[in-house]
Amino acid sequence: MKWVYERSGVLANKEKRFQLIRNILEVLSREFHPTANVGWLSNNIVDFVHEFVIDSAAYYEGLKLQSNKLAEDLLKSARNFIEEGRSPQEKFQRACGLSAATNVAPIGAPSEGFKFQEALNIMKAKNPLPTLMGDVFKAAQGATRVLYIADNAGEIGFDSLLIAKLKEIGLKVTLLVKEEPFFEDATLKDASFFGLDKLVDHISIVKGFFVLDKSPTAHRDLFKRSDLLIAKGTGNYEALKNELDGKKAIFMLKVKCGPIAADSGVDLGSFIVKLDP
Repeated sequence: MKWVYERSGVLANKEKRFQLIRNILEVLSREFHPTANVGWLSNNIVDFVHEFVIDSAAYYEGLKLQSNKLAEDLLKSARNFIEEGRSPQEKFQRACGLSAATNVAPIGAPSEGFKFQEALNIMKAKNPLPTLMGDVFKAAQGATRVLYIADNAGEIGFDSLLIAKLKEIGLKVTLLVKEEPFFEDATLKDASFFGLDKLVDHISIVKGFFVLDKSPTAHRDLFKRSDLLIAKGTGNYEALKNELDGKKAIFMLKVKCGPIAADSGVDLGSFIVKLDP
């Protein structure tokens, strides 16, 4: 409820915000239940308040471009940090760590875009890499095809560095980005900004969060053909965890709520790279 309200109502006046709340509650009153998939529920609400999503698009367009440019300025330093790893495994882990550490959202500081301070602190040796759960490098080495589900604009630039490492290993990579408009999330335009349209083997566009049993056949087929899933962000974690039919997955995110903190065994606000075997 909070996630949709903050993003959809960013430009709405008081009267419109009241209507937005009513619309969100109308969907929740029909569809919320203890085992509801949060990603699917979010998609349904976003569809129902589509006029608000459209109205907020202009706000996010400028913010996303600013975020992409800020990320672009940091990529050379990030690439150097990754290459300073002493082995292919350490380089891969560093790429995962930076990708996870850039999983931030602009809502808290809407006038400044993403500053990627956590990633900067890691590169300057002020902070350690995010908590690593499981042998992600071994999981990547054992894969052939990867389905990489992006999250926000800006941070997708750091994803490009990890995807470059996946390509070095020899993997086929399909990238999933959002259909416009979808708040601060990365779209084809943001992927192309960082040259990902030339780096990956295929880019597919998904409407909202990728929810396996609710997605079009083409997207389900992409999932079935992959043997490793890499998913960024809280929304993708909630949409896909326990829905993988035994497929290996690497989740990279900032832990932004109590339930995920408890599930992962880390403190609220931590960044994690988590292998679900």
